[in-house]
Amino acid sequence: MILRFLAILAGVALASCQPSDGTYLMRGPGYELNAQRAAGTSRDLYAYMSVMCADAGIAPVTAGYARGCPSRLEANGYQTMLQAGFNEINSGCKAYVQFIFEERMRERRFKSSNSAIQAFISGVLTLEEAGTRLFSYLILSSTAANAFYDASRIDPLQGMTVENILKIVNERQAAFERVALSRAVTSSPQLVRVWREYQWLCTPLAINSDFNALAAASIDGTKVDFDADARKLVNRITGTIEGVKKFDPGKGLTPSPKTASVNGAVNAFEKGLKTDEVMDLQSALCTARDGGFGQATRAAINAWRLGLADDEPTDAQLNQGLLPMEFAYLRRNGSCASLGYKTAYERGYLYDTPAFEHEANTTSTATGRAERLAFIAKQLKVEIGIGTIKIDTALRGAIHKKREEFGLPKGDDIDRPFVKKLSE
Repeated sequence: MILRFLAILAGVALASCQPSDGTYLMRGPGYELNAQRAAGTSRDLYAYMSVMCADAGIAPVTAGYARGCPSRLEANGYQTMLQAGFNEINSGCKAYVQFIFEERMRERRFKSSNSAIQAFISGVLTLEEAGTRLFSYLILSSTAANAFYDASRIDPLQGMTVENILKIVNERQAAFERVALSRAVTSSPQLVRVWREYQWLCTPLAINSDFNALAAASIDGTKVDFDADARKLVNRITGTIEGVKKFDPGKGLTPSPKTASVNGAVNAFEKGLKTDEVMDLQSALCTARDGGFGQATRAAINAWRLGLADDEPTDAQLNQGLLPMEFAYLRRNGSCASLGYKTAYERGYLYDTPAFEHEANTTSTATGRAERLAFIAKQLKVEIGIGTIKIDTALRGAIHKKREEFGLPKGDDIDRPFVKKLSE
């Protein structure tokens, strides 16, 4: 037994020390996961999520995909997507469990070959039911692919039927689903993370672990609390921690203190903001820090949204209350002045638009910001450094001069009428 344990440790050490040229993602023993393939399937995942958005009617379809989805959704949209994903993962999980058990019964080669499972997950043998596509994309775009390929983990369960295996999985998934749907998912990374954790319950490793836990509990006379396990996990992802207060019958119920809404708030999210949070928002939008949603702040929000828009937004779209994801983005990405901008439109058009593009990443965002400023400089015949994203004094002077030529109000800032005339 000791020799076997030492052999395993040696195998782990050797595998973890293998050189890597960036083509493969290698994490200790197991099958190599091709990095380029993972990147491609990650794009497929987000493209498929856009299809899910369109099918659910969450976002309008533009140019073949649902615009702004899944990266820019309201709370109800994320909850709808969360439930849709659970439904599809359930279907994919059933197909996966059925497949690996049938394959195991036909030919017991999983310890030496994973080609059949790889083919299934990759879609070559994928069934037509809904769910297998999302199920496959989530696996292939994740470093957890090896956990699904390694079906040797189910060997201890050889005496159980597929139906009994699925009973264990279904019980664990039902508990996770109950908890997740009661929490607030507020971003697409959170959405994908919750899906991945939910899908993990279908891996041979998780199934075997749950089987052992249930078996031990039946012997000890204890109970396995799947709901408690799910709460701990989901709370860490969503940031939602349940506040439990001990009730004292002698004191009765103490109502929660009410705080007055900030001035000018128009939706539930804005009404829940504190004065200092609104002031942070105002700093991000180059407007006076008075802590309320006054006329100037509302105008700055509208100008910022105009900077993000390719088309002409309606008044209703501009004047709707601030969305949680908009506030979170603006608050964590610095003040308008620190970024070198003078107006909310300038910031939105030059700095934030690339970050809101479909499938944006760090590289594409930096490139997009530089390209937008380079376009302005080229039209004004001003030389700027490659990759520059801040407006310098020379460019400000050229903007001021060009505005006078265009007959626009005096100033050295970039606004929508200036960009339109410069693009003609």
